[in-house]
Amino acid sequence: MLLILSVVMSLSAFAQTPKGKVTITITTEQKQALDGATVELLHSKDSALVKTAITDKTGLAEFEPAVAQTYLVRASNVGHQPQYSQPFTLTTEQASLTLPALSLTAKAANQLAGVTVTAKKPFIQKLNDRIVVNVDNSIVSAGSTALDVLERSPGITLDQNDAISLRGRAGVIIMIDGKPTPMTGADLANYLRGLPSNAIERIDIITNPSAKYDAAGNSGIIDIRLKKDQRFGTNGTLTAGFGHGELPKANAGGTFNYRNKKVNVFGNYNYSYRENLNNLIINRNFYKDGAFVGSDDKDNYAEFPVSSHTARLGADFFPSKNTTLGFVVNSNFTDFKRDANITTIVNDTKNEAESKIISTGSDNNDFNNTVANINLKHKFDSTGRELTADVDYGVYSSRSFTRTASSFYNLNGSTRRDNDILDGDQDGELTLRTAKVDYVNPLPKGAKFEAGFKTSYVSSDNDAKFFKVFSSGRVVDPTKTNQFLYKEYNNAAYVNYSKEFKKFNVQLGLRGEQTNLKTHQVKGSVDFKNDYFQLFPSAYFNYKLTDDQTVGVSVSRRIDRPGYNQLNPFLFQIDPGIYSTGDPNLKPQTTWSYEANYTVKNINFTLGYSHTINAQNTVLSPILDVIPNFEIEAGTDSNITVQIPVNLKSSDYIGLTANAPIRVSKWWNMINNVNVYYNYFSGNLGGAQLDNGAPAATIRSNNTFTLKKGWTAELNANLNTGGRYGYMVLDPQWGLAVGGQKTVMQGKGTFRFSLTDIFWTNLPKATVTNPGRYVENWHAYRDTRVGTLSFTYRFGNNKVQAARRRTTASEEERQRAGGN
Repeated sequence: MLLILSVVMSLSAFAQTPKGKVTITITTEQKQALDGATVELLHSKDSALVKTAITDKTGLAEFEPAVAQTYLVRASNVGHQPQYSQPFTLTTEQASLTLPALSLTAKAANQLAGVTVTAKKPFIQKLNDRIVVNVDNSIVSAGSTALDVLERSPGITLDQNDAISLRGRAGVIIMIDGKPTPMTGADLANYLRGLPSNAIERIDIITNPSAKYDAAGNSGIIDIRLKKDQRFGTNGTLTAGFGHGELPKANAGGTFNYRNKKVNVFGNYNYSYRENLNNLIINRNFYKDGAFVGSDDKDNYAEFPVSSHTARLGADFFPSKNTTLGFVVNSNFTDFKRDANITTIVNDTKNEAESKIISTGSDNNDFNNTVANINLKHKFDSTGRELTADVDYGVYSSRSFTRTASSFYNLNGSTRRDNDILDGDQDGELTLRTAKVDYVNPLPKGAKFEAGFKTSYVSSDNDAKFFKVFSSGRVVDPTKTNQFLYKEYNNAAYVNYSKEFKKFNVQLGLRGEQTNLKTHQVKGSVDFKNDYFQLFPSAYFNYKLTDDQTVGVSVSRRIDRPGYNQLNPFLFQIDPGIYSTGDPNLKPQTTWSYEANYTVKNINFTLGYSHTINAQNTVLSPILDVIPNFEIEAGTDSNITVQIPVNLKSSDYIGLTANAPIRVSKWWNMINNVNVYYNYFSGNLGGAQLDNGAPAATIRSNNTFTLKKGWTAELNANLNTGGRYGYMVLDPQWGLAVGGQKTVMQGKGTFRFSLTDIFWTNLPKATVTNPGRYVENWHAYRDTRVGTLSFTYRFGNNKVQAARRRTTASEEERQRAGGN
C-alpha cells in the first residue's frame, strides 16, 4: 500500500511554481565580506529548509527558489551569531531580489562551544543529467557494502551472479572516482562486496552520457565517488558498526583531512568483515528433439566470509588561485573464502530419482588492487576556460586456491563410482595505464566548446593450473589447465559544442575510439586479434515551454567491449554437472539510445528506447551445444551445463521512468522512482531460436522523517516485477527496510540502526528456457535481512571552502577525474 500511495502522490504532486533568483551579501560587523559563511533559505511559514549556499570571497550567496512563496534567510558562520533577514515574497512580476546585506556579530570567547549543521542533501537527488545517491545521508546504508547500496538504488538490479543491470538493461559501466574499472563479473562483485558504504560519498547514475565520457556502457554509467573532506583545518570521522542477519557483519574505519590555503591532505581507512550466504536451489530439465531425457535437483548451500581493507591517501596543492595539482592512491585488499555443500539428485527419463551426488567446494581467494592517479587543473581566466589532465596506473592482482570434491552414490547408499576431486591454483594480474586531457573554452553568447583525448593500455595474465587428485597423489588435468594473455590498446578523442539560448539549449558531441585487441591462449597456441575504429555521436536538446515545464530529447551511440574474463576460455568446474567459461570470439555490442524528457514542476519523466546489435548475454546451456568437443568422462552423468557469454543477434528496450520528490509535510520527505519497460531479444543458441520479450517494472520509494530531539528515521520500499533477460525470465521480488538515527554530543556523534529486507522477500527467482533442449528453475536465498547498529564521531573544523561557481552542486567533481 505504501508503494501504491507513493506512486499516486508522485504523479499528482504538481504544486511547485516557477523559479526566481535571490542574492544576498554576508559581512562582518566591520562590513568586510565573509567568505565560507553558511546561508540557508527557509520557508517563512514554518522555517523549513529550502536550500543552502556557501558565500564566495565577496560574501555573495545566490538561490533560485520557486516564486509565489514567502521566504526568509538565515546566515551563520563559525565564531559568529546567526542572523535572520526579514521575510520576503517572490512573485511572477518580481522574481529576482537582491536582499539587504546581513552583518554577523562575532561571538564572545565563551560562546564558541560548537556548531550544528542542519542542512543535508537527500539520499536520492534528481539532477539534469543524472540521479545522485548520497550514500552518507542514508540511515539504511550504514554498515553495508557498495554492492548493497547499488542494489537499493533507483533502476539498479542484480542477478544470481551479481551482474549489475540499469533500468532492465545489462552493459552498465562501473566507475570509481570518474574512472572506469577494468574489473567485471565475479571480480567486480567481490570488489564492491569488500568496499564499505562509509567509504563512499555518493553514487552518480548517468543513463545517457555525453561524448566527454568513454563510449562504453550501453545502459549507462554508475560512478562511485569516494569520500574527501573539503573543510579547512584538521578534520575527520571515526565509524564502527556491527550487524547480524543469518550471519554476522562488522565494520570500522576513519577519515581525515588537513586543509589550508596552499594544500589539502586527505585519506581514509576502512575495515569490513562480512559473513554471507547463498543457498541456490536449482531444478534442471534436459530434452532431446523435444523429448524429456532426464533432470536433476540441486541444493547448493555456500557460506563465504569476506574481509576487506580499503585505504585512500591523497593531496591537492594550490600553487596559485587558478592551478590545482594533486595525487591520490586507492588500495583495496580483500580475502574471500567460500565453503559450499552441494547435494544433487539425478532423475531418470520418468523424472524419478536414480542416483545422488554429494559435492563440496572450497575457495580461498585474495584480491589486491591499487590505483594511483596524478591530476592537474588550471583555470586560464575568470570566464571558465580551463584544462584538466590525469595520469593513472593501476594493478589488480588475484590468487585463488580451489577444491571441488564429489562422491557418487546409488539410492541405496552404495558407491556408484570413484570420487572426483579437482584442485585449482589460479594466479592473475591485470595492469592498466591511462592518460587523458580535457579542455573547456566558453564562447560568447552562452556557447561552450569542449575537447579532449584519452589513451589507455590494459594487459592481463591469467595462469590456471588444475590437478586431479587421487589417493596416490595429484596429476595435472590437461583439459582445464591453461594460460591466457590479454592486451587492449584504446585511443579516443572527442569534441563537444553547446549553446544556451533564451528558451532552449543544445549540445552536439562526437567521440572517436580506436581499439586494438590481442589475446593468446597458451593451450593450443591460439591467437586472436581484433582492430577497429568507431565513431560515437551524441546530441541533446532542451526547450523551456513555460517557467515550470521543460522538454528535451537526446540521442547517442555507445559500445560495450567484452571484459577480459568474458574472453577467458578457461573451463571452471562448479560441480561435476555445472561449468563456467568465457569465449575469446565474443564481439562488442553497439547501441543507439534515444531519450525524451519532460519535467513539470518538480517531477521528471523520461521515455527511452535503445537498439543493440550483437547483444551480449550470459546463458546456461547443455555443454555440448556450445563446446561440441567437450569430453564427457565415462561413467558420469552426460547432463552437463555450462554458463557462457554469447552474442545474441539484437535486443530492444523501451521504457518510461518517473522521478518524483514530494514534501509531504515539514517533517516527512518522499522521493519516488518508477521505471516501466519492455525488453525484447532476438538470437539463436545451438539451434534454439529466441524471439521474445516481456514487460517489467521497478518501483522504489525512499521516505525520510525528521523528528524531535535529534531523531530522524527512514523507510525504503522497493518492488521488482521481474522481466526477461535473454533466455531467462525473472520472477517478482520486493523488500522493505527501516532505520533510525540519533545525533548526540552536540551533533558530533551519530547513532544509526537499521533493518533491511524485513520480511526476507527480496530474493531472486527465475526460469531459464532453451527451447527443445533445456529448462532450469532456480531460486536463491541470501543474507539480505540484516540488523545493523553503527556509531560515527566527527571532529575538527566545520568551515567549508568557498564553493566554486558551477552549473550544479556536483559540477566540480564531474570536471575533475582526479578523485575529487
